[in-house]
Amino acid sequence: MNEALLSSKKLDWCTPADFFAELDREFHFNLDPAATDKSAKCAKYFTPADDGLKMDWGGSCVFCNPPYGRQIGDWVRKGYEESQKQGTVVVMLIPARTDTAYFHDYILHGKAAEIRFLRGRLKFTDEDGNAKDSAPFPSAVIVWRSPDMGQSLRDMVLELIRREAMTANEIAAVLADRGQQVSRSDVGPILTKAQAAGKIRNAGKRACSVTGRSAIIWTAESEG
Repeated sequence: MNEALLSSKKLDWCTPADFFAELDREFHFNLDPAATDKSAKCAKYFTPADDGLKMDWGGSCVFCNPPYGRQIGDWVRKGYEESQKQGTVVVMLIPARTDTAYFHDYILHGKAAEIRFLRGRLKFTDEDGNAKDSAPFPSAVIVWRSPDMGQSLRDMVLELIRREAMTANEIAAVLADRGQQVSRSDVGPILTKAQAAGKIRNAGKRACSVTGRSAIIWTAESEG
């Protein structure tokens, strides 16, 4: 079973539905370029017969769980290159193999907007949604954004607290885990200005999961 996970037949090993749903709530995907008719996560998708490596991803918000065989480097390069097209965001789920050439050439050194290393091992599914064994490798979610789709630090902060009430230190820690060079002192002024603008509010205090001390938690104001 683990051999299948490592093979070029990875298209038969699908992203867990709940894991995809969480990412989709954040990004609102509209293209799955490495899918089958049964496994596709988006209304628009490319099958092996289409060959997503040869197709245009430009202008889309892409979720890609590519084959994990010998061509994975080609998929990573494709993700990066397509993300340079206007109006494009590419989110790719791959093994966290930081020693590979493709990781250094197309992800590190500022190529990717975010690198999210996943805690634990994912349990992939088959095309019918049946869970398989945990993957024999750690995983990472890579996010590339076209220059015109880049998020400001303010947008990232507000996006986080729209999903969950958080302290300033917790916000900074999450963004740091995603590869952002950010600290508590960067987040504080953003929260102050957003509160003054009516975008967020003080939701009381609780123990901060980062410091262990009581701290203000922030949440987004309703847009209704």
